[in-house]
Amino acid sequence: MKISKRVTAAILTAALCAVTGIGCSSGSDPDKTAIEVFVFKPESVEIFQELGAKFEEENPDIKVYVNSPGDAYAILKSRMVKGNPPDIVGLDATQTYVDYAKADIYEDMTGSDLIKKVKPSYVQMLADMEGMGGTVHAIPFAANVTGIMYNKEIFRKSGLDIPATWPELITLCENLQSAQETPFYLGYKEDWTINSAWNPLAGNFTSADFYQNVTDGKETFEEAYEEPLNRIVKLNDFSQGDIFSYNYNNATVGFANGESAMYMQGNWAIPMILQTNPDMDLGMFPFPAMDDAKDNRLCSSIDLMFSITKKSSHPEESVRFLEFLTSQENVNLYMENQFGIPAINCDFEFPQAMEGIVDDFNNENIVSSPQAYYPSEMKVPVTIQTYMIDSDKDKLFKQFNTVWQDVHEE
Repeated sequence: MKISKRVTAAILTAALCAVTGIGCSSGSDPDKTAIEVFVFKPESVEIFQELGAKFEEENPDIKVYVNSPGDAYAILKSRMVKGNPPDIVGLDATQTYVDYAKADIYEDMTGSDLIKKVKPSYVQMLADMEGMGGTVHAIPFAANVTGIMYNKEIFRKSGLDIPATWPELITLCENLQSAQETPFYLGYKEDWTINSAWNPLAGNFTSADFYQNVTDGKETFEEAYEEPLNRIVKLNDFSQGDIFSYNYNNATVGFANGESAMYMQGNWAIPMILQTNPDMDLGMFPFPAMDDAKDNRLCSSIDLMFSITKKSSHPEESVRFLEFLTSQENVNLYMENQFGIPAINCDFEFPQAMEGIVDDFNNENIVSSPQAYYPSEMKVPVTIQTYMIDSDKDKLFKQFNTVWQDVHEE
């Protein structure tokens, strides 16, 4: 496999860590072993502090320090360079994680008792991301799902059914407009929100090995992305208009207040929607990206996964904490608090708003979000945002190809 410049840089970072010393999570109590849990999600700090305290009650010989800074990725990189890595690192599915894994910074979790707790589809998703012959260096903990939220009251009033294919979705949008309803509220002022439409479209039109095939010259972005680009632009015809003047908050609140029948977003938007309108009869269904219903897969990604750093001074205690965290009771505590979806095999009662995606999730009819494969340099959302304005497909593909080749060249 070709090794990217990003991986080479990460390997150099790992080497630097090796000569500058190890991390030092130290507690004030000399009779306790201190471990540091570094989590990239600041919004989760309170629940992890709660879980840490619970773990300490059951393990009085260990002290847990939860670190969840605002600029987590930059701080983690600095920590790695300075030779002060945390014991446990919690990240999402991005190429930054992959670079660290390929730089041999994390313990190999392949075949461990912990990885056996994870749903097979997310183990495979992680292995595909890493691209190292099936090895994995993290324990997927929480997942997210991108689909289409919908206002059940509007659907009932208009006598509409849930679309199962792309043509059915377009017909639905046309019927809503005929009934003087706005199909979608789009908040594309913030380019990242484009991912909520792009990820299920691009994900369904590609296979798990597509990105390696692009690197190897066997497939091209032009061939795979032509139709997803056509379809994401088509959806703009069914919006409130002036889509680049409204941001995520505008769109989320607007949908919650009944200003559109549907909203393309993930499960993370549900708390804000219901906080805005607690009485809303909210539903969610998989994005019908394909022309044939049997070809549609639910777009999902690993929202949070945990790795143990090789330079941790307390690997056994770190494993004990992850065993605790991945227990049935504690998985559910986190998911209820964060409106998350477990990547861990456990009994889980989905919130009513997500009942429409349960069958696909339980049957593991899922496809990885392509966002996990993009190097940050590709700037996919802003490039698509620009394309929506100038319709210059050649420029878009030149950007994708140039960056991809630069990042992945030997």
